[in-house]
Amino acid sequence: MRKLGIFLLAMSVAMGVVSCKKADDIRKPYEVTCIKDIVIESKFITDKDYKCPFNVILPADYETSGKRYPVLYLLHGMNNDNHAWQTKGDVVNLTKKAVDAGVIAPFIIVCPNAYLSFYVDDLEWPELLDQPVLKFESFFTKELQPYIESHFPVLTDKGHTAVAGLSMGGYGASYYAFKYPEKYCFCASFSGAVSGGDWTGLTDRVPSVEDIFNAKGYTKSDFLRLPEYVMDCGSEDMICSLFNEITHDFLVSIDFPHTYRVYPGVHDWDYWQPAYERMLPELAEHFGK
Repeated sequence: MRKLGIFLLAMSVAMGVVSCKKADDIRKPYEVTCIKDIVIESKFITDKDYKCPFNVILPADYETSGKRYPVLYLLHGMNNDNHAWQTKGDVVNLTKKAVDAGVIAPFIIVCPNAYLSFYVDDLEWPELLDQPVLKFESFFTKELQPYIESHFPVLTDKGHTAVAGLSMGGYGASYYAFKYPEKYCFCASFSGAVSGGDWTGLTDRVPSVEDIFNAKGYTKSDFLRLPEYVMDCGSEDMICSLFNEITHDFLVSIDFPHTYRVYPGVHDWDYWQPAYERMLPELAEHFGK
């Protein structure tokens, strides 16, 4: 019997039936930790009722792994806040699923609360909205980002920093990407209000993507240093589809390389969750797999 057992084991090895993987080789499910409602002292945000808190979603072992991670700044839309991408967008589970599938390597996500600032400085809304005038752009670029880079293990170079968002946040992502191209390698706008203030009459404070390109004087010689740009909008989106079409046509007219996607859907989370998933393989070209 012993000889038979040895023979069967030898045959199993020869046929590749026996697995020799060590326990350490078996990948554990990816887990994250979320630090919520961080508030930092700011010289730009001084209203006691509007402190611009932000959430940070990190690999669970970020304190012990000894690694530094790429970072995605993920921006919310109007009438949402720093929790929206987690509570409505299911971003934690979508990210864990993608990492477990080998679509993208672990990365850090930062979700700020910009209220109705449109991610710019000094935007004044009509009194009926009861919104303070915030210097959110200055806060984001001069305080929040440096805080993230000094308090969390993020890679701080352009090649590992990205920005994305939906609706108002899709505008904010586009605004930051093209106004500060030295900071970002990638930008994605989901149903973004990329026409800026055209639909609100606030054009002086909220320039469109076309306005930004013209103000910066970008030409073809500049395009290689600008972030990779993805626009994704629902075909039945009655709020932002026209803005996306107009912006896409402008970018085509100047031969700026970009990705423009239109899928069936409207201006809601049922569209934005899949849009986030569609983005991850493209983001992985910068962040790694």
